[in-house]
Amino acid sequence: MQTSSPPRSLSPLARRIRAVLWEWDPIGVRLIGEGWPEDEYDDLLLPIMAALAEHPDADELAADLRTVLETDYGLPSPEGCHDVARALLDLNRSHQRR
Repeated sequence: MQTSSPPRSLSPLARRIRAVLWEWDPIGVRLIGEGWPEDEYDDLLLPIMAALAEHPDADELAADLRTVLETDYGLPSPEGCHDVARALLDLNRSHQRR
């Protein structure tokens, strides 16, 4: 998984993924203060959606998240990858049932 340019318009699934990422906030932009754009993590949307299409388990998705955050964002051992991976997998399952 690598970051990519975000899509110009967001699908319902992408908007839900965005909300999960913003809630997680792995780089801590909400702690810095007001004014950060809601699209701060949109470069992760397409890679996450592509990863979800491969039907990973939580460990695989968490490892992908950890790798992209360490490599592209420069974060050492980001916390919460497994929790977010499970949330994204749950979200994807509920989206597929629609």
